[in-house]
Amino acid sequence: MELNLIQNQTRVVDTVRGALRDAILEGRLAPGQKLSVPELSRQLGVSRSPVREAILQLVAEGLAVELPRRGVLVAEFGLQDVAHIFEVREALEVASVRLGAGRATRDDLEALRKLLEEQALQVKRNDLEGYQQTDLHFHKLLGSLSHNPVMERHIGLLKDQSRLALENSARSIAQLERGHAEHVEILAALKARDGERAAEVLLRHFERIRASLGDWLSGR
Repeated sequence: MELNLIQNQTRVVDTVRGALRDAILEGRLAPGQKLSVPELSRQLGVSRSPVREAILQLVAEGLAVELPRRGVLVAEFGLQDVAHIFEVREALEVASVRLGAGRATRDDLEALRKLLEEQALQVKRNDLEGYQQTDLHFHKLLGSLSHNPVMERHIGLLKDQSRLALENSARSIAQLERGHAEHVEILAALKARDGERAAEVLLRHFERIRASLGDWLSGR
């Protein structure tokens, strides 16, 4: 695994954190892999201090864990961990869409509409990777509809943990079609400014995801 050199950045630690975060979420730094400060500083071409600080930030975000006598490792998630993440994600995203039904701007709703148009094409092409990217973006947008920066930040952290935990989960075309249809229902409720309806559909969406993920995690 090789990382790109960091060059000419005003706040190096932020850039290092971003580079390491991307490497973790993209699987270039694998779950359970040790985050060695000397090795990472060599690969990134920066001093050890910003690397050490960036790693501590990743621990705080739940993407890495610090273990006695083992150092800091990329986080690994089991079935119970995923269940806990989804419980909190569900609570926060449902709260966000309830608030967002009244607070979402026209630009917010238009961004969701355009994203779901793109997602419909990916479902038609059975493009799993493309669908997963639009799914991540869709839920990120849902998390921003409340226009509450504290809520948005926590949803973002949980979304990153979900992505790391479920990096290799597979989905069938039927699951993609169902997911897209539920997304469309959520958007329709938001356009109607019906927060309770949007929350109801999102709850059903999470319930279905939890069921399918439980099967996948148990069999991996």
